[in-house]
Amino acid sequence: MNTKAPKSSGNFVIAKGAVVCAEAQLTGDVTIGTQTVVHPSAKILAEGGPIIIGEGNLIQEEVTIINRKPENGEEATPLIIGRGNVFEVKSHCESKCVGDFNTLEAKSFVGPRVTVTEQCVIGAGCTVDSMETISPNTVMYGSKCTRYIKTIPAHASNQQQLEYLIKVLPNYHHLTKSTS
Repeated sequence: MNTKAPKSSGNFVIAKGAVVCAEAQLTGDVTIGTQTVVHPSAKILAEGGPIIIGEGNLIQEEVTIINRKPENGEEATPLIIGRGNVFEVKSHCESKCVGDFNTLEAKSFVGPRVTVTEQCVIGAGCTVDSMETISPNTVMYGSKCTRYIKTIPAHASNQQQLEYLIKVLPNYHHLTKSTS
């Protein structure tokens, strides 16, 4: 068991029922909803405004979610993440808005000018950094981030995985206590 936690600082609101490993790095004003799981070595960095994460999200190892300081004197805005999203290993998200039931697969990158709507999949290794709103049900995959729209919109539930992790992670990691 890793007992050395990264330094976390800021104002955290962690809902009852959320599991946030103490080894995760939280910085700034961060709100984490119920049944959200934050693995060790994940980074949630609210440098340029608050980060609000809804319920039932899965934030895996080495994920970075960052709300950067605005450039050119722009006003700080919150980064809002909906519910039921999965951020897979080493994914990186700077989007100001991520809707519900999206998956950012391993090593994907979503930049600050991108809005991710709902039920989208950003494939492994895909980079999206242009100013755009990704349409609902969009799937991106491959080295060229080829896109298509799912014809049968349906989200894969991560509920079983969340329930398992909520039960097991406290046995192997220190947790950051809920504040509500």
